[in-house]
Amino acid sequence: MALVPSLAKGVAMATAISLRSSVTATGKGIHELKIPRPTGVVSGDLLLARIANRNQVEATIQAPEGWMLLRSDQSASQLKSWILWKVAGNEEPASYSFSLSIASHAAGSILALQGVDPIQPIDTANGQKNGNIATLMAPPLTTSTEQGFAVWFGTQIWTGASCPEISIGPPSDFIEAFDTCLASTSTGLLFNAAYRPLGAAGPQAAWNGSSPFPTTNTTQVVALKPVGLSQCSRVDSFASTVTKVGTLTSPDIVEVSGLAASRINPGVLYAHSENNANFVAINQTNAAILGTYVAGVIPWDWEDIATGPCPIGHCLYMGDIGRSSGHPPPQPTTFAIYRMKEPNLSAGETNGTLQGDRFPFVYPDQPANAETLMVHPTTGEIYVVTKEDASGLSRAYKFPQPLPAPDTLSTLIPVAQLQMPLGPDGNFRAVTSGSIHPCANRFLLRTYRAVYEYRAPDGGNFESAFTVPPIALTDTAEGQGEAIAYDANGSGYFTMSERESSPYTLKRVDRL
Repeated sequence: MALVPSLAKGVAMATAISLRSSVTATGKGIHELKIPRPTGVVSGDLLLARIANRNQVEATIQAPEGWMLLRSDQSASQLKSWILWKVAGNEEPASYSFSLSIASHAAGSILALQGVDPIQPIDTANGQKNGNIATLMAPPLTTSTEQGFAVWFGTQIWTGASCPEISIGPPSDFIEAFDTCLASTSTGLLFNAAYRPLGAAGPQAAWNGSSPFPTTNTTQVVALKPVGLSQCSRVDSFASTVTKVGTLTSPDIVEVSGLAASRINPGVLYAHSENNANFVAINQTNAAILGTYVAGVIPWDWEDIATGPCPIGHCLYMGDIGRSSGHPPPQPTTFAIYRMKEPNLSAGETNGTLQGDRFPFVYPDQPANAETLMVHPTTGEIYVVTKEDASGLSRAYKFPQPLPAPDTLSTLIPVAQLQMPLGPDGNFRAVTSGSIHPCANRFLLRTYRAVYEYRAPDGGNFESAFTVPPIALTDTAEGQGEAIAYDANGSGYFTMSERESSPYTLKRVDRL
């Protein structure tokens, strides 16, 4: 895994990440694995957990409050391994209980790491299962920040009554945090964790471990971001002028309805059509097309797009959440978010159809028209904000966490009611798009003719931003503005109008 540093204002020097302590636990035929809190944990430390089980890969995991699922990897029938994380608060419990839906032989560990960015700790992650080999192979990954930190997890099936003298060996240049096992003659586990600091950002070579035993294993790696390196800015002033960056010309894009900043392709934005499955990757400095794609679904009314973390690293989230302009009728009562892996432009992924997972949902009260989808940049929590033209009283909801399995119907959880400033008419108060700041301490909402920022109070969590009055930002003068996104580093925001036909004008407003 790769971690990212935090900063309060501007850019600071990075602080080195280091392991504070680690702890392990095992159990046989259990529904709950209790792991003690690592020693010496202080507020702001990153806690990184790996839970594995034997012969019950259909099992799901229920994490303690505050823990986020990063990814899981599994073999066909013998081994499953989950990676979860949380940032330690002021008062952490003496232990953490991870629940399994099916009784299993299970093993777990928690690493406490200091010097990790508490706001955006995870840079990227990857993993895979390896069948009947003595090499614990990890797929390569690409980090986005320098001076990061890699954590490597190896997990392997074991069939001994006691732990072997020689077990999993970590990759070269990695420091071993622990190497232990759950002994069982037919359903045991070997598990290991190791770490190393990283240098320059960019593609990292695959980190492979070894074992004396040619048996099924999972290998996972997480890259972390260090404190002080993040480019997140918390400056509250914006330029009063709007820059016309360039124009997007594409016969595939009709009625631009959403923008999102890429998390893996520097300087890239995604823009999508409203009522077809087409979207493009564009250069944020001139709006030139860099990639052309089709989502592997047929949306009823695709109204917004977002980027954020997901179990396979970084994903695109597509919001089929509209209720007024889709085809054919009648209006839907069930809606959906689609999640697709972000294309890697540097690897040549510049066109094609992107398949993904569907997450259907209903509202807890009544069906609603919505045009705003937002994804938290570190937790991956999904937020939907409704559009209320007449009253301007929009409602914010979120998906349950952890996110249910794909194709499982969710009932959204109410978060807040947001009274938009009324303005002269409904065009000023109908919410059409939104974006969460990469620092996760604020978010943007736009209407057809206005832009607002909601800022969490000092020391408040992200959702406290929903409780404060909005701040009016620079209007980009679009008669039917339906797209907005922060720059990936939070240094400004981009907008685009649906009213135009191709070419569409990309506009930017900078922070001062």
